[in-house]
Amino acid sequence: MPAAPALRELQRGFADAVLGRGDSAACWVAGAGLAPAARLQVYANAIASTQIDTLRGTYPAVLALVGAEFFEVAAARYRLLHPSTRGNLQAFGGAFADFLAAMPEAAALTYLPDVARLEWLRQEAALAAAAIAPDPAALAAALDDAPSLQLALHPSLRLLASAHPLLTIWRYATSPAGERLQLDGRGEQVVLWRDGGDVALAATDAASYACIAALASGRDLDAAQADALAADADFDLAACLQSLIAQNLIVACTQTGERPI
Repeated sequence: MPAAPALRELQRGFADAVLGRGDSAACWVAGAGLAPAARLQVYANAIASTQIDTLRGTYPAVLALVGAEFFEVAAARYRLLHPSTRGNLQAFGGAFADFLAAMPEAAALTYLPDVARLEWLRQEAALAAAAIAPDPAALAAALDDAPSLQLALHPSLRLLASAHPLLTIWRYATSPAGERLQLDGRGEQVVLWRDGGDVALAATDAASYACIAALASGRDLDAAQADALAADADFDLAACLQSLIAQNLIVACTQTGERPI
């Protein structure tokens, strides 16, 4: 067996072996009854299985839409192009939607990348920080008195607008009713947030989506209302805010120069 390598060299050799990029590390492995390359392959198989299982758990709708065989091929390619860079796998699937968008075999499934993006946002919402909303009555009163307030929305809130009816597709894929899915070609705007131990998803109209997106980006209530009215002149700001309050998605509101409510 060659002289022991530097730690960095050993780590790189092991990473190459488990990612199928070569078996140079085999010369440093004691076989103990199993060929060194075969012993490394045990680790490679275990890591591949764990990472592919992680993608299956994160992207159940994508799996249902493309089938197990297609998903296995896609996941196997993905893990080689986007190896995990952290000690856990919570961020491992973050580039899967863009990977699917560039995958030639998936080109006909134009909605698939956005379905994957929706599923990744579910992951982010589930792992987001906690926050406690103010008393709903006090919050509603504050909003009535000062329309130029800046609102802090719940850390778990996520938004995704698509040219495809992605929430309809996602629900069909995850809870098929046995009937063929009928799509009308219209896109959907989706709001996601953590509701107790689950992640809630709701489609919303374009104006409400514009309002919530503006608030989420840190713009004040006047600016958010202007964005919403540009999308729909009949936009009802009070109804939109009441919906956010009902779901405990407004966690603070601040008037310039004052302390948050």
